[in-house]
Amino acid sequence: MDHYRILFFTSSLKTGGAEHHLLNLCRWLRSAGHESAVCSLSRVEEGIETLLVNDSVQLFRLPLRSLRSLPSPRVVSAVRRIVRGFQPDILHAHLFHAEVAAVFASALARVPVVATRHSAGLEFRGWRGWAARALEPRFAACIAVSREAAAEASAMGYCRDKVVVIPNAVDPERFRPVEERSREKGRSALVAELFPGGGLMRPLILIGSAGGLKPVKDFPLMLRVASMLLSDAARRPSGAELRFVIFGEGEERKNLEILSRDLGIDAFVSLPGKRDNLEALYPLLDVFLLPSLTEGVPLALLEAMSSGVACLASDVGGVGEVLAGAGVLARSKDENSFAEALQRIVINSDERKELGRRARVRVLERYNIDIWGEKTLAVYRSVLGEMPRT
Repeated sequence: MDHYRILFFTSSLKTGGAEHHLLNLCRWLRSAGHESAVCSLSRVEEGIETLLVNDSVQLFRLPLRSLRSLPSPRVVSAVRRIVRGFQPDILHAHLFHAEVAAVFASALARVPVVATRHSAGLEFRGWRGWAARALEPRFAACIAVSREAAAEASAMGYCRDKVVVIPNAVDPERFRPVEERSREKGRSALVAELFPGGGLMRPLILIGSAGGLKPVKDFPLMLRVASMLLSDAARRPSGAELRFVIFGEGEERKNLEILSRDLGIDAFVSLPGKRDNLEALYPLLDVFLLPSLTEGVPLALLEAMSSGVACLASDVGGVGEVLAGAGVLARSKDENSFAEALQRIVINSDERKELGRRARVRVLERYNIDIWGEKTLAVYRSVLGEMPRT
């Protein structure tokens, strides 16, 4: 079969890593000549819907108050209507509630189902782990974005030949470095926007991050590290200014604003909200910092790496696999570890440039979206018992 129809089930269409993973996969499948549709279980519009529709991806809604409503006549009828209308070859589930719904749909439609696990130690804790173990026999394959996520899937009952590690990936043509003159012009405009009235006269080092403002990202650590460097002249380059920016939105915004004021660094920190043009913003950073408590293989990190930015991140989940030799790792929750690493990077401009170069090469060699897409297609072919196309 040269043409696949994939129906994705997702618990959420928020602007998070798993959701952007799904969006990127829909886009890649279309570019490779396949069709995809997305069935969202969310009861509200969350952000990715518009992007899917703009990319001509069919969007179905199956709003669920709870998983207990799955066997209800209304839901059964809706699932049958969706599956009959799209006629998928494979169902592909992302996140816990979607796994349950996809298994339910598979039982009704007799279509094989695949799962993607985006993290470890987060999505399948407590009773969800027991539920996932019970559902495992219904899945034809499980894609894990990191070795840690694969180990968790195996611990929940997946046999080894069902689990394949396919790390996240990005489009290096979209996320790429920019020519120096354009970069300086863009930086000047961005800094003026983020820090109006700053009157900066000295060279500036811009340290940034991106992601949902939620506890798991541990952005308070980033602010405390910023305070450490800003309050100690020995920790930063002579004659240079440091500024910090976090692109994103979420429940932690108020707490971050309060912490920034309490630390006395609010004039040096910007929280500009969610941006849809990060491909234009990453190259303007000098350092990308990701202090997460847990991760799979974070897309934001890969995007910054692909943009040629020096990266510093928590050694959690699949981050160590991604950054080894191409970035700097720090201990999660350890302010001193992050401060020492960031100090070394900001002081040494040659190291920053070399880390950015290595990061870009790492993405081109291992985390290119075309490599990722072909590996995912190989899973689909295996599930359907087909040989690779020649």
